[in-house]
Amino acid sequence: MIIAVCGFRGSGKSLFGSVAKKMEFPVFEMSAPILGLMRELGMVTTNESVRTFATDFREKGGQDAVARLILPNLRAVLQEKKAVVVIGVRSVSELDAFRTVSPVVSVAIASDEQARFGRIAKRGKKTDPKTLEQFRWADQVEEKWGLKKLLESCEVKIENNEGETIFREKAKDFLEKYR
Repeated sequence: MIIAVCGFRGSGKSLFGSVAKKMEFPVFEMSAPILGLMRELGMVTTNESVRTFATDFREKGGQDAVARLILPNLRAVLQEKKAVVVIGVRSVSELDAFRTVSPVVSVAIASDEQARFGRIAKRGKKTDPKTLEQFRWADQVEEKWGLKKLLESCEVKIENNEGETIFREKAKDFLEKYR
């Protein structure tokens, strides 16, 4: 089983992933292959450069291009494990690629814009937007990748507007079904 987690930046995907890791689920980050390719090419990683590179990568390779990069690793791990978690799925095409190797449950992490922007301002990742304008631009880019459509189609929706402790409990309760 692939547990495909999606949501806009700052929604709580990484927190969901940390809960999954603590529960000993293998966790894959969709951003990892893109960041790895950018490092190999000697590119600087910023909010804008990562999204521009990822957009170009998808335009050249298809909307499922990033998903196809991690399929071999997913196949290998799924031979040993009952379920894996994939963080940061961005389109229905990526879900379809995952379905070629395993059943998939799609999970939307939903959080309001103010809460999401507040979270990213606190965490300070190098690739995070620094202003509300950059934040909204990043959301628009990810919408063009198909994220909004994907979120609307997810089988499960987990709200993350009530604080970290409550969200961790929601994530744990959901993941317990797949242990």
